Amino acid sequence: MDGMCHWLCENEQCLVSFYFSNEEFFITPIPSYVDDWFNLAVLNESIALISYHTKTTTLHISILGEFGMKESWTKLFTVGPLPCVESPIIVGTKGEIVFIRKDEELVWLDLNTQMIRELGYKQEPYTRLWVIIYKDSILPIEGVSN
Repeated sequence: MDGMCHWLCENEQCLVSFYFSNEEFFITPIPSYVDDWFNLAVLNESIALISYHTKTTTLHISILGEFGMKESWTKLFTVGPLPCVESPIIVGTKGEIVFIRKDEELVWLDLNTQMIRELGYKQEPYTRLWVIIYKDSILPIEGVSN
């Protein structure tokens, strides 16, 4: 995003950012209210941190204001409680979050509309579920017409 690459470091609970143009690293501690599960997303062209708290079954969505400054995380909103949610799986590219409900059904929470939609898939017992984000794009090839 904007010439930078970002990673979450779970052991140290920080965001590591690399700025390609000047080859500089930034380390930004994540907020202390982040608990059990957290992931990065892009919301409104900003780096967002989405954290899920299993005890309260709530999501906290924060955006980063300035790299390297723990205090620059701004909590936008809290979603929940979501008592039917067992655990989040992945954050999509447009602010959607895929969850497993307590009945093993796969659901999708759209943060823009705050609507939950069933995806028509139920996780089988003792299986591990993987979700991969796939972006299909067709790039023009020089000298070839469609």
